[in-house]
Amino acid sequence: MSKQSYDVLDKALYGIIAVMLSGLFYSLYTTFLSRDVFTVKTELEKKVDEGKAWSSSKRFTLNSGESKQVVLINNSGKNIKVVCEVASEGNADLDVYVDVAVQAHGEAWTITNLNLGSDYMIDVSVEDGGTYSGGTKRHETIAYGGAKQFAVGSLSEIGEGIVLPSGRNIMVVVTNTTTQSFKISLRFLFYEK
Repeated sequence: MSKQSYDVLDKALYGIIAVMLSGLFYSLYTTFLSRDVFTVKTELEKKVDEGKAWSSSKRFTLNSGESKQVVLINNSGKNIKVVCEVASEGNADLDVYVDVAVQAHGEAWTITNLNLGSDYMIDVSVEDGGTYSGGTKRHETIAYGGAKQFAVGSLSEIGEGIVLPSGRNIMVVVTNTTTQSFKISLRFLFYEK
């Protein structure tokens, strides 16, 4: 066989090997690395898909030295996992109490199922403006406000997903520690455990 024949044979073998390796890599990719195989949903995402996750939020203005008490009450007969997020234009103290006494109910917040195709609701309420007392302080933190990297305000998370049994409540107290009024918003995300 001539040198030219070996060169043609070498090129043909390299081409065949390249095609086979490409097919092997593609097969491995589609089998093991595609989104469908390795999609890992968080617990919250799963509950949203099931129609068993909700959100409730409100924005309000806090005057200097003023506080706002917001209570989430679980009467669902089930445990729920709760996260509270706070966005603030100014600095504020945030305190969380559990098992407060509700002497008078306040203004109810709207609760929305995060799966807009689901009508399933849970017996949980969020309110502010009522008369609340007692409880045990479980958490203290602060919300930072002001301008930082083109963003106004800050997002603070209260707790790392508190599990709230049925028949119990949590109260978030937001206190303006500045000399000026500012806007602040609270958002509760919760789902059945």
